Amino acid sequence: MLKNHDERCAADLALTVENRNLTQDVAGWLARVVTGAVRPNRDKPLWDLAHALTAFAQLIGARHGRDLVDFVLDPRLNAGTALEQRFSDRAREGVKIDAYGLVLTLGPRHWRISWPGAARLLALAEFALTAEDLAQFHTVTGWFDELVANPSTASVDLLVTRLSRNLKVYRHNHLPLAKYEKRFHGMLAFLAARAAGGNLCAFTDDDILEFWRAEMEDDERPGFRTTAEHFVTLESAVSTLGGLVGLRAAASLDADEAWHDRIDTSLADIVGNEPMAGLAEMLLGLPEGPKILTGAERDELADLLRLEPFHRTRPLTTLRAVSFGRVQSGIANRLRRRGGGAEVAERAACTEAESYDAISERAASLAAHLKRMVGIAACLRLPLETADAELRAALQAGEADLKRVRRAGFDCDRAALSAAFAAVDEILVRVAEEVALLIRAIHSLDAPQPLSEIFAADLSIFAETLTQAYARKDML
Repeated sequence: MLKNHDERCAADLALTVENRNLTQDVAGWLARVVTGAVRPNRDKPLWDLAHALTAFAQLIGARHGRDLVDFVLDPRLNAGTALEQRFSDRAREGVKIDAYGLVLTLGPRHWRISWPGAARLLALAEFALTAEDLAQFHTVTGWFDELVANPSTASVDLLVTRLSRNLKVYRHNHLPLAKYEKRFHGMLAFLAARAAGGNLCAFTDDDILEFWRAEMEDDERPGFRTTAEHFVTLESAVSTLGGLVGLRAAASLDADEAWHDRIDTSLADIVGNEPMAGLAEMLLGLPEGPKILTGAERDELADLLRLEPFHRTRPLTTLRAVSFGRVQSGIANRLRRRGGGAEVAERAACTEAESYDAISERAASLAAHLKRMVGIAACLRLPLETADAELRAALQAGEADLKRVRRAGFDCDRAALSAAFAAVDEILVRVAEEVALLIRAIHSLDAPQPLSEIFAADLSIFAETLTQAYARKDML
């Protein structure tokens, strides 16, 4: 679980643990609250904290928020026994002490907590005050001022809202997974309701499309390619968790606290490694010379392979991302620039979307070029005189291709050219293999139904979705 935070968060937690001399159990609880790993309601500790602060403000006779701050930061009150000794014989209006601990009454609301539980909450309060080198100290102290001045259910609820919002911002800044979490949990709930045989990895191209269409109804309007990338990441994470395949209903997601921790940890590992960017990053990292691939060719290949491994397993999603993802990206760019190019309504109609047949032909052309480059790499690396008959023919074909190439950098001496190819030939071979697998997967789509018919059906779906999302009158 704690793989999900950065060094700043680790330092903030360590400071509170050290200042209060927290036990391992309490330190672990604090870390789970801060990182959002308390299930099913991560705001429950904040709700308890607001009530505890209200009760303690009454018990110490606080007149200002600073009085409450001094109490929270008192290192002598780091354990339940210390709190019990201090307040066991004390009571105030609305606050009672019993054998269990504190009892707070605010109007019709009754709240209680044990002394050890109250001590844990004070550690959380210290974290809220001191995190990020006291960046929120004055703000939180001001919130305490308002609570002390008006101890009521409304003040308590307002403090909970403020603390929750503050902690969400903190998580977004210091927990790499936080920005993905809501989306992934929504995806899992969606898939759990549709999963065939309870297998969350059995989602289809159309599941991805339907989830994206549902999300397009929100204000965020995520890109189709972005949604597909999240499914790539999700599949990688879920495939590592054997216990998840038995989930059959969305309700079970909230019932299994262990599941949340396991999926959060696995997603952190997968997102941190960014496997879906592997081939694309390799292509973009190729040296500029010799011009084995032009910039346009590298971009096209990266576009086709960015959803690795979906180019092999879900080629229709890859085709949709390449064709209609580009259309949606153009719309988003136009709205961001507030002008330029065709109108939003015209773009949303997808009249400029590249057909799947055209994408397939483009992939075939790139595959043929890669095959030539791999052949040239082989002839530069392997001695012709030691090759058998079959390999000799391949090497001779590579030599012939090398003589025909008219690209920048290919006119240098053979030794330099050999060294340049030797540095990238493994990448070339892998990319060539993956493009061949993509073409094979696209052909498998074409067998039961022509690509032209699949594209026509998708064109209607994407045009309708994009028009509803972007071309409404209030956006034009």
